[in-house]
Amino acid sequence: LMDSNSNEEYFTSYEELSVHELMIKDKPRTDSYLKAIESNKELIKGKVIMDVGAGTGILSMFAARAGAKKVYAVEASKMARIARKLVEDNQLSHIIDVHECRVEDLVLDDQVDIIISEWMG
Repeated sequence: LMDSNSNEEYFTSYEELSVHELMIKDKPRTDSYLKAIESNKELIKGKVIMDVGAGTGILSMFAARAGAKKVYAVEASKMARIARKLVEDNQLSHIIDVHECRVEDLVLDDQVDIIISEWMG
């Protein structure tokens, strides 16, 4: 188990915008996630989705555009603030709720149907 200092270091490492820029600019990677979500629209449409470790919220936005009823974007780092702004700029605030917390600390009144996550980093 990680101690609180290790947790802090881990989540802080994802606050650098350059880390996310590299991932988003990796076209094969980003296109693969988009294709996976778009090719499963029938599974996503009308569902409640949770994006764990949402980062910039790109997967959340893909899910919202694929027809998700609600998306909970959960990001423990301060990157959640940028994700929230990106969601607003893309007019998806009515579908996506961005939460700046660890997923273990999130309490929802909703049942989640599908969990998405890019756990590889």
